[in-house]
Order: sequence, then C-alpha cells, then structure tokens
Amino acid sequence: MTNRTGHAPVPTRRSRPIRLATALLAAAVVAVACGEQPDDLPVERPPVVDVEPEPEPDDDAVTDDDPDALATDDEAEPRAPEPDLTVALTLTEVATLDSPTAGAVGPDGVLHLTDRAGTVHPLTEDGAGEAVVDLSAETTTESERGLLGLAFAADGTELYLSSTDPNGASTITAVAIVDGRIRPDERRTLFRLSQPYANHNGGDLHVGPDDLLYLGLGDGGSAGDPLDAGQDLSTPLGALLRIDPRGGDPYAVPSSNPFVDEDDAAPEIFAYGLRNPWRFSFDPVTDELWIADVGQDSREEINRVAFEEAAGANFGWNRMEGTLPFEGEEPDDHVPPVYEYETRGPEGCAVTGGVVYRGRAIPELTGVYLYADYCNGTVRGLIVDADGEVVEQRELGIDGGQVVAFAPDADGEVYVLDLGGAVRRIDPA
Repeated sequence: MTNRTGHAPVPTRRSRPIRLATALLAAAVVAVACGEQPDDLPVERPPVVDVEPEPEPDDDAVTDDDPDALATDDEAEPRAPEPDLTVALTLTEVATLDSPTAGAVGPDGVLHLTDRAGTVHPLTEDGAGEAVVDLSAETTTESERGLLGLAFAADGTELYLSSTDPNGASTITAVAIVDGRIRPDERRTLFRLSQPYANHNGGDLHVGPDDLLYLGLGDGGSAGDPLDAGQDLSTPLGALLRIDPRGGDPYAVPSSNPFVDEDDAAPEIFAYGLRNPWRFSFDPVTDELWIADVGQDSREEINRVAFEEAAGANFGWNRMEGTLPFEGEEPDDHVPPVYEYETRGPEGCAVTGGVVYRGRAIPELTGVYLYADYCNGTVRGLIVDADGEVVEQRELGIDGGQVVAFAPDADGEVYVLDLGGAVRRIDPA
C-alpha cells in the first residue's frame, strides 16, 4: 500500500522532473468498453458553490431533554485523566477479510469495512457480514491499488467509495442509501483521475467537519516525484482535495477552496505538497486535520494542522521530505510535520496514519494520536501539545501486523486493520 510494501518494484528516482499537464477530475458514469481508457472528465471546470455551514448548537441553552446540561458538578461525567502511554493494551480480533483496507461508520451506527478486492462489509457480532456493495469487477489490485477508502455522507444518504478502476484511474463511486439501506445498484461515478504510475495513488476518503468530501491523492508515483506534482497547483496529484459531492453534476467545488479563483490551479485542491497521504483523519472533538505522508528515503512524517488553518496549507513535498531538503528551496509557506522519523529506521519504513482516540474504554488514551508503520506493525501513541510540540511518543506494546488503517466505531473505539486479513479492536488488557 506504499512504495515499500513489496507488492511491486519501485522505479528509481529520475533526475529531471517533468511537469504534468493539468489533470482533470471525472464525472458521470462512463462505461469501460472495448478496452479503451475512459477520459478524465469534466472537460470544463466544475461549478463553484457557496456552502452554508450547519448552525452551531447553542451551548448555553439548557433543555429538559439534555440531562448532562442539568446535572450538578457532582453528577457531571468525570474528566479524562492525563494521557498515559504505558497503559496495558491488547488487540481483540473481531473479524477477518481477505485484505481489509478501511472502515467508516454508517447512518445505522454500524462500522463498515472495505476489502481491497472491491467489497464492502458491515461489522457484526459474528464478524464481517455479507458484502453490501461489490465493485470487484470494476477494481484492480495491482501494486498499491484496490478499494482503498470509504465515507458516508453526513446526512446518511450516500456512501462514497475510493477505488482503482481496471485502467488504473482513481475513482470515487457514490452509492445511494434509501431509508437507511445501501442500494448497490443505484450508484454513479463521482470522480475519475488517470494515474501515471501504479504507486502513490493515495485513496483515503473522509467527510470533514464541514460535511464536505475530502480525498487524498499521492504525487502520481514512480520515485522522487518525476512529474513535479507536489508543488504544481495545476494538477490534483500530490494534494488533498475537497468537493461538494451533491452541489453540481456530478459535483461542485466549494467557493471557500483556497485556489478556486486561480485560473491555472485545480479548484478542488484544499492542501498540497504531499507525496503519498494514503491515510488522513479529522479529530472528531477538535476538528484538527492529521495527515501521515509516506517518505522517499529519509523521513516519514505526521502533520497536524487546525482545521481553520488547513485550507491552502503547503506540506512541502517535493522541495522538502519532512524537515529535510529534497529538491530545490524550502517553500516560504512550508508547514513542517509535528513528528517525523527515519525511513527504514527502527520505527519502520512507511508510516500508516491513524486517528485521535476519543473512545471511553481506555481513558488513558483520550486525545492520543494512534498510528503505526506498515513495515513494522507496532501500534504507537503520539501526544502533541497545543503549540505543536511533541510531549511523548512511544510504542504501545501491541502489534497489528501489516497495518493499513485505523477505524473508529460509533463509540470511538479503534480498530486496527491488517492487510493480512485480521480486523482487531484495541482494548484495555
């Protein structure tokens, strides 16, 4: 799932980068016929729409149906203790799939899991349930490809799936949800982008705090960013994209996207300067954006940025690899990682981004960022203060195997997905 998983050889770095022409995003269902490569669409820029945020609840309002607001100080829920990364933990296997890749909670409160080959399964008390969506005939698993991400619309009326089509294009499929039931036959292609190489395709997918859809895309692959995509705003490669999946046909671009008024920039770009952000997440309490970006030869990096400061953020690739120079000068607006470690060092060789723990079963982990490394498997905890300084980072004493994702359930408890097949929940020992 990274350039160092062993799934395919990695081309060597090229010395002279070439610039990729503007890559256009896809729309409308386009059938793959006669072995021909579907075009990237639309041929025109998508519409720009104003997105009105949902009204914030009145925190000062006290109602009879809000028992916590009426509680006295003695009755209030106790404050979580200070984080303790020495807490004893265990991993409990709850399901197996051929190759689990991602998880998200549906409108029914059930955690749904993707299998790399192209299927989506609800997590039941007896393990992974029968597939509710099957895109296997439309998905390739070559190299780092496959069904890699999923997200549910905030209002629960659509399921979004991030996969690679048989021609190697990154694709988002929107599946209808009617009366709480997933309708696999009612779907549309929301997005399609041709990929120049089979690695660094990214593929993670999340609905953000603003109810918009976010997609992480790598720099297009090979090694050393030969397309110079990381700092090229004309291509959506090497960037985090934000779209309104129902604001247009097939989608619209929020008017608040940072480069929407620049004629030569891909308007979908929300943040850029990324090499392979194959796992990112939002803290459900603070809304902070966390991005783990796989390095080239020197640094694996973890980025954290306040949501209100994330639009337009430049994370530096390919001028920088973490805090180290890579090619050219450091951008003036470079946002450095909050934590980095040596590639191929004792911590591993390919960071797997995780989530901030917000469950209740392990109060000692409240506010801790959980992550791992695909080449190592040891689950780790990271504590960063409000100023972006690392307070503590350490191994948590549990090994998740070939960790490709972390998935919180409706209660905030975290599951570790092992590409080898196991889905395990982090529990107190």
